[in-house]
Amino acid sequence: MGPQVIIVGGGISGLTCAYYLKRRGYEVLLLERGRRIGGVMWSERRGGFLTEYGPNSFQSAPEIMQLIDELKLTDQLVTAPSSIPRYVYHGGRLHAFPMNPFTFLSTSLLSFRDKVKIFLEPWAPPPPGHEESIAEFVTRRFGQRVLETLVDPFVSGVYAGDPARLSLSSTFPSLAELEKTYGSVLKGLVRSRRDTTRPRPKRLLCSFRDGLKQLPQALAEQLGDAVVTGARTIRLETVTSMMGPPYRLTIEWSAGIDRVRADAIVLATPAYVAADLVRSLSSSLAEVLETIEYPPLAVLCLGYDEADFRQPLDGFGFLVPRRQGIRLLGCLWNSSLFPGRAPEGKVCLTCFVGGTTDPGVRQLSDEQLVGLVRDELQLILGVRAEPYVVAIHRHDRAIPQYHLGHQAKLHQMEEHLGRLPGLFLVGNYLRGVSVSDCVREARKTAERLDSMFPA
Repeated sequence: MGPQVIIVGGGISGLTCAYYLKRRGYEVLLLERGRRIGGVMWSERRGGFLTEYGPNSFQSAPEIMQLIDELKLTDQLVTAPSSIPRYVYHGGRLHAFPMNPFTFLSTSLLSFRDKVKIFLEPWAPPPPGHEESIAEFVTRRFGQRVLETLVDPFVSGVYAGDPARLSLSSTFPSLAELEKTYGSVLKGLVRSRRDTTRPRPKRLLCSFRDGLKQLPQALAEQLGDAVVTGARTIRLETVTSMMGPPYRLTIEWSAGIDRVRADAIVLATPAYVAADLVRSLSSSLAEVLETIEYPPLAVLCLGYDEADFRQPLDGFGFLVPRRQGIRLLGCLWNSSLFPGRAPEGKVCLTCFVGGTTDPGVRQLSDEQLVGLVRDELQLILGVRAEPYVVAIHRHDRAIPQYHLGHQAKLHQMEEHLGRLPGLFLVGNYLRGVSVSDCVREARKTAERLDSMFPA
């Protein structure tokens, strides 16, 4: 019998890690406390509309596309080009987000002075001697207007976060690396493209015909009875006996309370859940995990008639800078992105409210949320009809925030884990929040675990 591995958490990170470990011949047991797998990666059809509980799409990074191919899901993919138009609400109207040098020159979002500042970026002041936030970096190299008008809404859309608190090196490490290597972001972009001999594959926005849940479902099918739902892990401890595996978990499920042993444990849970589980092993590790913040987020999936809009919704959707006096973080035009998101003649929108800069979303009732979003969509899109409320998803702890000091936290975690051989952490609170990031890091975790047990 080979090494026994227990994975706690049945979201995309836990399922992917379990899948790759099973392929390497490990005896794997995945424990999920909920009644279904997938975590926030779940889709549901209501009234002919497709609503996503968590993420709505992913980018076609190599690791996730390889996984999809292995699972024989390629024929279920639906895609949209990454260059699909995006919009920013500013000054009372929607503006196309500049996606290339020509549109940067022509956009009305930036003044002539702002554009000059961008093209003078190679001569920007050098980096300070401390860790920079996104806001500090962008202001130093591109100017305040670029931060407020373009970067702030983008950061809100990805992290629901505050660019003044988010660490550049943790959220957008490629930008920090371009400055470090070439002395300039713009120079680095030009030279790195020039120095690359292989053609760059075009990135696509992707989902599946029946929503993102198809990916965790396919992984669970591959794992079979190695997946146990409705199993809550109560306690994690080490066993000092020389006989048998070194870790023991106490779990509660429908059959009662059981204790199981494992050679290795992978905690694929949110940071705050992992903190509770590791406290008995390392209070110091638990304290670091507890510092990861998760702001609240409300997600509203709304349906309209196509005729309710003065002009067709063509594009990805829109984002809103925080200084525009609008509580909406952004709105995805799902039925414009992918087929099968709304019945014929209907439009499906997904709207986001809350995040780090608006924690008061917790106090809003469903009726207040719908009224708020309806009124702001009327202001921004001119739609006056009452929406059909497909779903309201509330996340009291949504997207983990990579605040200043995040790299130091990762280093501290690695130090504490070094004293607990066989214990691993994986999840979107470590090195990337996207679906593609989670797949990449879960596969790396499986490889690191495998290196502990030579064949």
